[in-house]
Amino acid sequence: MTLMVCVDASVAAKWVLPEIHQEKALALVSDLEEGGIEVIAPPHLPVEVTNAIHKRVYYQALTPEEGKEALRSFEQFQVSIYALPTLYEEALELARAYQRRTVYDSHYVALAKLLSCDLWTADKELYKIFSPQLPFVKWIGDYQIKKEEDDGRETHSKNSDGGENLPGQDPEPVS
Repeated sequence: MTLMVCVDASVAAKWVLPEIHQEKALALVSDLEEGGIEVIAPPHLPVEVTNAIHKRVYYQALTPEEGKEALRSFEQFQVSIYALPTLYEEALELARAYQRRTVYDSHYVALAKLLSCDLWTADKELYKIFSPQLPFVKWIGDYQIKKEEDDGRETHSKNSDGGENLPGQDPEPVS
């Protein structure tokens, strides 16, 4: 059986757009690739990431050329798209059960549930709503970046507000 992890558009967009927790999102996808773990998503992930890029261009946070480059960069990431026969019904049921106005985010939760894998999100609302009862829904801010000690030097891990933990200083606990 292949190990897999689902990511939503809020995490995938951070791979190519400068946002809070971008370093953690990039570390997550890198660690998954290095570990031979398949990164998965429902069919609308590329549409949502493209929309996030478009919004940046529309509001002039990116130039049109920077937007195209961000899209080309996103296309380089290996994400397997899964459209299971029961995905849409499961997403509809989750949206109803959790009283969601829209069903888009429920597709990510449904896919992770159906394939018994973790879902990583940077969407605080999605995390707060689903994670208390569905512990496979994970917050990207809690992702622990691996320390590299390739040359014997002490390395620093990042704490949750983006600052560095100094050598010998305990990292902040994950809440």
